[in-house]
Amino acid sequence: MTVPVPPDSSPQSAEEPAATDPWAPPTPGQGETAAPASVTAPAPAGAPGMPPAPGALPAPGVPYWPPYPMPMPAPQPRNGLGIAALVLGIVGVVLGLVVILFWLSWLPALLAVVFGAIGLGYVRKGTATNRGMALAGVILGVTGLLVSVGAGVFVVSRVQAVNEERRAEADAARARSEAATKAAQEKQRIDAELKRIEAEKEKAAAEERARHLSFGQTYTYGDGLKVTTAAPEPYSPLLTVYQPPKDATIVQLRITVVNTGSQELPLNGSGLPTVRDAKGALLFSLSDGSSRLKLITGSLAPGQEATGVYAYALPNGTDRISVEFTYGLLLQRKTVAWTGPTG
Repeated sequence: MTVPVPPDSSPQSAEEPAATDPWAPPTPGQGETAAPASVTAPAPAGAPGMPPAPGALPAPGVPYWPPYPMPMPAPQPRNGLGIAALVLGIVGVVLGLVVILFWLSWLPALLAVVFGAIGLGYVRKGTATNRGMALAGVILGVTGLLVSVGAGVFVVSRVQAVNEERRAEADAARARSEAATKAAQEKQRIDAELKRIEAEKEKAAAEERARHLSFGQTYTYGDGLKVTTAAPEPYSPLLTVYQPPKDATIVQLRITVVNTGSQELPLNGSGLPTVRDAKGALLFSLSDGSSRLKLITGSLAPGQEATGVYAYALPNGTDRISVEFTYGLLLQRKTVAWTGPTG
């Protein structure tokens, strides 16, 4: 093998080597002498066109070229977003299926859609290789969103239904309470009305009892008129307008009225009492034309007193009679009765 010699170098003696700079760039034409074509042995280290051995300096007079550029390693695929999208999609779906946690599922599901879409973009650009993961993350994210929305709608509708049921129960309870209150009030009203009616009946009965007296007793009306009927007494008529029944007993009735009130009291319609026998049959009064028999007429001033005297023919065998005295105007008229033996 022939070592090329620079053409511009001059022969030097062995004692005085040429002063050359081994680190200087080669000049044009330097080192271009080619070896014979038949030579195929590999060039030793430091030969032109080959990088020197590591740590070795080029031999004097040998040109130096910088080493060839080394190829850069291939970039790693950006698969992290696709994996994250898949994981977040699974988390979103699982959380969405748990009804009580649906409100947490929308965030990982949304992130799964976003990360999956970005991961698919990296796949299209060739910087990622997990297209299936990214696509699955998008699908699971969308599914998680739908499940979250569906669960939210279900929960909201269920809450509304529960509220409606509670409201209906509250309304029903309120209606029952109001009905019970109304029923209690109605019962109280009915009880009060019954008590009032009973009291009125008792009062009417007491009034009725008070207006059924024995001969000699006194009854006082509300306006102050006091009435007393004495027991029947035998009576001998002087002159008779009509013939009394045979074997009839003639009795005299005396009724006394006194105005104990503060106003004048009219006695119209109270002059003649009604007399009945024990069987309820009417007895008619007698008139003998004498001044001993008197009717109650006119009116009574406060403190004034009047007495009516009446004669009646009692059929044979009549041992009890009742005498009724009626006083008052229109609806205020009241009848008082005295009952007792005839003698």
